[in-house]
This record gives sequence, structure tokens and C-alpha cells, in this order.
Amino acid sequence: MNNNQLHLLSGIMVVKGISHVVVSPGSRNAPAIVVFNRQSGLSLKSISDERSAGFYALGMAQQLKEPVALLCTSGSAALNYAPAIAEAYYQKVPLLIITADRPEAWIDQGDGQTIRQRNIFSGYVRKSFNLPQQIKDDESTWLFKRMVCEAIDRTTLPAPGPVHINLPLSEPLYDIQWPEKPLVTKIPSVAPTETQVNAVTMSNLSHLWNTSPSKIILAGQMRADDERNQLLTKLTEDASVILLSESTSNLRVHQAISCIDRTIEGIGPEEMTHYRPSLLLTIGGAIVSKKIKTLLRKMQPTHHWHVNADTDDFHIDTFQSLTLSIPVSEKTFLKQLCERTKPLESDFKQLWQKRNHSQMERHNNFVDAAPFSDLKVYEALFREIPRQGQLHLGNSTPVRYAQLFEEASAFSNWSNRGTSGIDGCISTAAGAADICQEPTTIITGDIGFLYDSNALWNKHLSSRLRIVVINNGGGNIFRVIPGPDQYEELEAYIETAHNLNTEGLAKNFGINYYPAHSQEQLEATLQSFFKPQENNKPALLEVFTENKYSAQVLNDYFKNLSS
Repeated sequence: MNNNQLHLLSGIMVVKGISHVVVSPGSRNAPAIVVFNRQSGLSLKSISDERSAGFYALGMAQQLKEPVALLCTSGSAALNYAPAIAEAYYQKVPLLIITADRPEAWIDQGDGQTIRQRNIFSGYVRKSFNLPQQIKDDESTWLFKRMVCEAIDRTTLPAPGPVHINLPLSEPLYDIQWPEKPLVTKIPSVAPTETQVNAVTMSNLSHLWNTSPSKIILAGQMRADDERNQLLTKLTEDASVILLSESTSNLRVHQAISCIDRTIEGIGPEEMTHYRPSLLLTIGGAIVSKKIKTLLRKMQPTHHWHVNADTDDFHIDTFQSLTLSIPVSEKTFLKQLCERTKPLESDFKQLWQKRNHSQMERHNNFVDAAPFSDLKVYEALFREIPRQGQLHLGNSTPVRYAQLFEEASAFSNWSNRGTSGIDGCISTAAGAADICQEPTTIITGDIGFLYDSNALWNKHLSSRLRIVVINNGGGNIFRVIPGPDQYEELEAYIETAHNLNTEGLAKNFGINYYPAHSQEQLEATLQSFFKPQENNKPALLEVFTENKYSAQVLNDYFKNLSS
């Protein structure tokens, strides 16, 4: 590849609105790093660990609502992006992944740091592009420009997501020439459009909605949106409608039930018919609650409408009851529906709210009397985390505990629930803290933290970042979910039991460290932990709990709810 291609690539990126590039050091991608760094309009962040870099870019893109570029060297470096790319794909976050490569002729010829990179992420990107190795004439220049323009546009249209550009670079790598004039002139753009349900179909749907005596709106993972809140508030004024949401739904709707797991705990086969919806409307992304998935699969609502604007991925049947896919944005559909709704007399919402209130009282009484344990730690955290800040929740225990507390829904919530893996939660929060100007707190388990501890190997960490590690000596989720705790292999092979702590890691990377071994020490530490640090550094709070005891407390909690 000659130098003009690198200058053309960087120029198109700027014109197309990309301003941030997360790069990882390497030789094959070094010419691109040099050109990108000197391209006006591009801001580079250097993060050595590609896996961490991928999630860092994911966090940045979440906040920016625009694509962030990644750039790595050839070989296995590219494979380290895979977890973040898969998460971005399922969470619909725009990323432009640029992998430097050896020339095509050297693939599978025993050359160093050379693997098959063409279509390497094919299952988890919107599209892959293998750029021409050389620009020889006007036609090859036209082809190069067209491929790059399409690649960048595909990160946002028809739905956001990651796109891969493979960049073959020939030697000599460091003989970089600079063009005398800008290479980017006229390039194509895409007009924004918005589709909606046609009038006849909407008339039929609104009739069915207005005549259904029991309706549940179930909201999955979404970013906060005031207009959506207003539309859902109007719909839930209807006595036949109940809205179920999660902390990751980021909804602010007064009559919503935001703690699904505790509300539905104890609903038996005899009661199920009373709470069964005749119509289920699902919006947003992934649902955290396994309990609501199980319950709705048993309930089998007569009608299930799923709204999903992604035309490549709209036939999702999570609850095995799908009757209609509606491939438009949820706000577009909610607007159309609100214009045609008529309130219906029903006791359905009242029934759900009465149960929610009863379970809330049980929850409060139990938590107030609970001893020091994971449950009590989360109660204290959700009370003390700055309300104006962002909350990132690690998988898998933290995001589940958050669904038990209304207080968790007071924040702007983020979690890697696209693929629900534990990797990358610290790196994602670090990337988000880089962009947003608010305090950013990440709560993670000890295994999730240790798995992503290279996130601290990063000179760009914001002083607004607060990391909370719940250290209960292993993957305590396996003592909570039914099954694993009955086998002797639990400690040695399943929950990853350990006697490690994070103090040495924090100090090695210059992170302020706070330990807490009791409720009293935790309460005394939280306020100073969340205050601005004197040395303008991020801070890490490690809370030590006992795994078997915490698991027993949580099991007793659910027994209390269902008694």
C-alpha cells in the first residue's frame, strides 16, 4: 500500500465525522499511526492491550453516539478485539475496526505475524472490507474511496454496529511521503430517513391494543431519552397497561415497575393467569431478568409485538410467543400508538402495582435487618453513588443485584449486556469516563476485575472514574444460581476460588486504593471515596465479603419474597 492510501483513509474518516481513534502499538500499523496522528481532526489514544482497547473504544462510542475507530497491528493482535466487537454488535454500538495486515501474497507463507485476517470478524460485524493493496489509477482510487465511505456509513446505517476494514501494508513501512494537496474531494453521503408503520396496519394494531384488557410493556437495554419517557408515561396512564423496566432500560416513568425479579418472585401456576398479559409489547435490547423470561414463556401471551428498527435483526423471539415484528424505531412506533390509544377500564395495572408494593415492603424490611453481605453492600452503594453520575454494572452478579433496588434506576445505567460476558467492564467504563464529564462508577465482581485488570494499564484514565470491586473470593454467582453448588467441583473449577486482592494492582498503576472489611468501614469510606481525589487520580474501593454467607443471605431474601 502506498502513502496516498493512508492519507486518503484518514481524510475520509474526518469528513465522515470520525474524530477519535484508539490505537495499540505495533510495527505493521505504525505508518497508519503516524499519518492518523498528523491528520487534523483526529484525536488518538494509545492503549497497549488490544482487548482492553476494544472495550475502551466501546465506552467512548456509547457516550459520543458516533463511531470510534480502532487500529491495531497484524496477526493475533486483531483477535484480541473480538470480545469487544461481539459486544458492540449485539449492543448496536458503532465501531470502525482497522486491522493492519501483511500483503495478500504472504498469507499462509510462513511470514511472521501473519494470519488470515480477511473477514476475520465476519459473524460479528455489519460488513467487512479488504482494501486494495495499491492505488494505481483513477479507477482504483475511486474503488478505495467507495469502500472506505461505505464502511464508515455502515457503522450507523441501517443500524449502528461494528464494521471491519482490513488494511494490507507493504514494506518499506517507514518511508512516508506527504501529499502536496488534500486528497479528499467529493465523497458520497447518506440521507437520514425514518420509516413508520403504514396507516392501515396502524389502525388495526391500535384497535387490538385498545380492546386488549391486559397489556405489558417490557423494556430492555436502552440509552436514556426524555421523549421516550413522555410517550411511555402517556401509555401507562391506561389502567390496562403495566410497564416493566430494568436499571439498564434507563427509563424515568413514574408508574413503571423497575424491580422485576423481586416483584414476580413467588408467582405460582395458580396466580399466573391473573398476571398474564393478553398483549405483550417489547422494546429495547437485552433483558437481564431470567425470571421474567421464564415466566413469560410459561404465560404465552396471545399477542406479542416486538419493536426493533434493525432490519437485519428484527425477528427476535425471546419469549417464544412472537406474533408480530415491527421494524421501526421504538419512539416512532410509540408516537403512532399514543395518537390512537383509548383508555380501557381494567384492574390489570392495579393488580401488578399492588404486588409490587407488597414485595417492596418485604424487600425493605429484609434489607434493613440484613447482616453485612453482598446484599447489604449494594444497598449502601446505590445510596451513596453520586446521583448526577453514571453507573456501569459488571456481569454477572452486579447487574443482577441492581435489579433488586429502585435506587439503581436513578443513574444513567450502562452494562455490557450485548453478550453478557465479564470481560471488558472496567475498560468500557474507563472509555466512557474519558468522554462524559460526570462521575463514572463501575461496580464489578473480583473475577471480572482481575480478568480486565489491564484496563488500569492506561495513561488516559479519568480522575472521575471510581472502581468498586466486590471481593468475595470467586465467582459467587455460581452459589446463587441453582445447580453448581451441589457439586464438589464448584470451588476448584467453576467459581474460580482465590485469595487475591487488588491493592497491589491499584498501587502499581497509581490508582488510589480504599479497603472495606465491614459495614462500618464501608459506610465510613464511601463519602471520601466518591469525593474528588487530592492527587487527581481515579480510585478503587475493594469490599471484602464472605462468599457462602452472602449467597445464603440472597437465597433467604428470595425465600422471604416468595413466602
